[in-house]
Amino acid sequence: MRYIKFLLLGLIVITLGLSGCLEQPKIEVVGEKIQKLNADNTKMEIEVLVNNPNPVGITIDKISFNIYALTDDGKVFLGHGEQENIKITSGNTTFTLPVIISNKKLVEVAIKQKSTKLPVEVVGNISINLLITKVNIPIDIKQEIDVSEIAKEAVLNSLNLNANNLSNQIKSIS
Repeated sequence: MRYIKFLLLGLIVITLGLSGCLEQPKIEVVGEKIQKLNADNTKMEIEVLVNNPNPVGITIDKISFNIYALTDDGKVFLGHGEQENIKITSGNTTFTLPVIISNKKLVEVAIKQKSTKLPVEVVGNISINLLITKVNIPIDIKQEIDVSEIAKEAVLNSLNLNANNLSNQIKSIS
């Protein structure tokens, strides 16, 4: 009996969604924070705000995406992000997406483009389990990003590491 209730609820949600009665949530990137930076990679967290105007929430099984720089020569892979089990409630929900960016590729592209403002494409997939079926929603977003903050953090981190190494060497000599 409980299974039938869930099945009916699922069918109602799908029917309402297909009939246009449910509104599409608004999604906005509201922040990013560098978690860890080394010579090879930058680990970041992208903060996402979802405004869900619908009376029902949903759980995203998985978001997975790749980030590419768009150059005259084509796409250059910069990094990857992935998160599982994201609960979106009715109203506003904020969650973070961990992302790993290749610093080497990022610097190569920025030097070649002669700019810290780079056009990028985010390509991926959102998987949602709706009890009776699984829905995969493709992601394909193109926009320009400013990588100057990552570059600044990389330089400061490098200077700090070099200063710490020098300090340790001086201490070991004395």
